[in-house]
Amino acid sequence: MSILITGGSGLIGASLTQMIVELGEHPTIFDIAPISPALRKIGSKFEYVQGSLDHLPELLNTIKTKAVDTIFHLGGMLSIPSEKRPWASFQSNVVGTFNVLEAARLEKVKQVIYSSTIATYGKDIQSNVIDDLTLQRPTTMYGATKVFGELLGCVYARKFGIDFRAVRFPSVVGPGGKTAHMSIYHSWAIEEPLKGNPYEIYVDPETRIPAIYFKDAVRALWLLSRAKREEIKTMVYNIAGLTPPYSAKELVETVRSRIPDARLTFNPDPTMMELVKEIGTLRFNEERSQSEWGWKTSYSLPEMVDDFIKEFNQNRSIYL
Repeated sequence: MSILITGGSGLIGASLTQMIVELGEHPTIFDIAPISPALRKIGSKFEYVQGSLDHLPELLNTIKTKAVDTIFHLGGMLSIPSEKRPWASFQSNVVGTFNVLEAARLEKVKQVIYSSTIATYGKDIQSNVIDDLTLQRPTTMYGATKVFGELLGCVYARKFGIDFRAVRFPSVVGPGGKTAHMSIYHSWAIEEPLKGNPYEIYVDPETRIPAIYFKDAVRALWLLSRAKREEIKTMVYNIAGLTPPYSAKELVETVRSRIPDARLTFNPDPTMMELVKEIGTLRFNEERSQSEWGWKTSYSLPEMVDDFIKEFNQNRSIYL
């Protein structure tokens, strides 16, 4: 198996690369960003190609020369950068996803696994319980670009036979995140106290945004990829994450129980609260993920915080 990971220097991409290397594979990561410090410890066990998703020839050349048969498409712009620079987000998330799928078609790549988001949900939802068939009408540029990616992948599956599969992740929590996005407080409320820094949380204490630990997110991508094709009926799946979603207050209480001198305060930002208010009221049904490819979240809130602290302390030089 020859695997390409776009966005391989990001939090999920780097962790997925490490997991695939541990399974004996030699993946290639494709990213405009430099190699993640988290990957330096595995040395030459992967290939790195620096390139841009909006350059189709770069993707084609990489896929051809590496004889890629499986693509994990994780690259693109996150929520806040997409709101600030919607034109750049279009190039990265829309053109970039089109290029990945078109390159996969031209080079006869067997499978494309796509990382989507629960931010594809927004207006005109009739129930606060979301399943895989709920109307998607996002209010953000990020969410709109991800809906496009999902739908285009389904077109390429129908028209060209590509084995396209996708997951809609909630907020992914893990150490080392540098790019601000709508729910980054999940990670920074743990990481900043570990660095000895104060941190001001920009939502109110009762805000609940669904979240998943990064190790669970990586496992979900791999499980989805390895499931038998005949079992994949839905193609694009919701992942609920930690259930029920914890509040920002519960996160702070859990962190303080482990880091007593954590200097965490609340200062809700009206703009951010407006962006997250809809998604925070929703509950996600992941029955199809469970029944079609055996998904189950493994980390609770206390377990996630404990493992985050352990991961950070064991790799402090990487994350500082």
